[in-house]
Amino acid sequence: MSTANLAISGVDPGEGVVEALGNLYAQRQRSLLALLGIMIGTASIIAMLTIGHMAQHETMRMYKHLGVDILQIHALPVTGPEGFLDRRTIVALPGADPDILAAAPLAVGRAGVAASGAAADLAVVTADPALPGLTGMRLAQGRFLGGIDEDSLATVVGAGAAAKLSTPGAPVVPGASVRIGQYVYGVVGVLAPMPYTAFDPTNFNDAVLIPLNGAGRFRASGQPDTVLMRLRPDADVKAAGERIAARLANPNSRMQVISARELIDGMNAQKAIHGRLLTAIGGISLLVGGIGVMNVMLMGVMERRREIGLRAAIGATPGDLRRMFLIEAAVLAFVGGVGGLALGLAAALLTARMSGWAFGAPLYVLILGPGMAALVGVAFGFYPAAKAARLDPIEALRAE
Repeated sequence: MSTANLAISGVDPGEGVVEALGNLYAQRQRSLLALLGIMIGTASIIAMLTIGHMAQHETMRMYKHLGVDILQIHALPVTGPEGFLDRRTIVALPGADPDILAAAPLAVGRAGVAASGAAADLAVVTADPALPGLTGMRLAQGRFLGGIDEDSLATVVGAGAAAKLSTPGAPVVPGASVRIGQYVYGVVGVLAPMPYTAFDPTNFNDAVLIPLNGAGRFRASGQPDTVLMRLRPDADVKAAGERIAARLANPNSRMQVISARELIDGMNAQKAIHGRLLTAIGGISLLVGGIGVMNVMLMGVMERRREIGLRAAIGATPGDLRRMFLIEAAVLAFVGGVGGLALGLAAALLTARMSGWAFGAPLYVLILGPGMAALVGVAFGFYPAAKAARLDPIEALRAE
């Protein structure tokens, strides 16, 4: 080894890094094993943070068509076969309660629906004209149900329902007819596809919508059993839900209050718990990788005792020797962190593709992965570095 190669490591950090890479390459088998530990730990943390970030954005995207200020109250049966709500009370809610901006009564049932030789078992939604504004429905063709349809046999068909009922040469489009139960309805509109969330009363893609006045054809009470309401953004959702449930209460039904905001908060809290758990597992893997780094550095100290002694003999101080091994540990861990970052992002991308999510990584993970790995490398490389700095130069030069 030349005198130039034995120059003090701390003089030029760039040269120190190049020399560290050369030393690590010389013991590449052990270095590779340590790299794998760092990579797996870093990849686990990066993947979990990125997947959690995407899941949170996906949750918000799914609820975007509703908004977070939607409240749903559902009447569950207590004494009879079905729960129900008073329609007139629901219609009066926006004027009776200052927190309510809009309210739409509806009821959901099921029936066999047929058209042009095709048939399917679909949800039947008896809907108020205000429903599209509260659910974010969009039309692909035709129009929504309106006041002129209250006493008519008109229907709006969901995108999935239209696909199931259409046959070659006889698509379900405005102007077509469908049989819902024992009644023939004229199609006035077809909905565009829309996301389905746990908050929706039903999957509107696989449903047919009919006027609320027609509820008596499918429900014994002829009354709605659900109300969707949009609250003011600054409203106390819990207090408003309790107050409105009390106003709608009747002896035959028990009120179930569901808040979109509370559902989103609950889902995000659950994701955060899972994310913290899996990140902790990744952290343990990263610590195991750090132990691997320390093992590589300790073996390097033992095998390079003569080099250490020679460096000390030509003027390297204990601080210089310590810095040399710390740079090697940091470089080893940093390279593993970069590899772990790439592997973690690839795992997150695969998850996004399989789940149908939009891929997106928070910017901080690009720094967090390699930076955290380098810190682990320095932490676990400190003991080998200190051991190298404490070696007696005379004894080191005598080493075989």
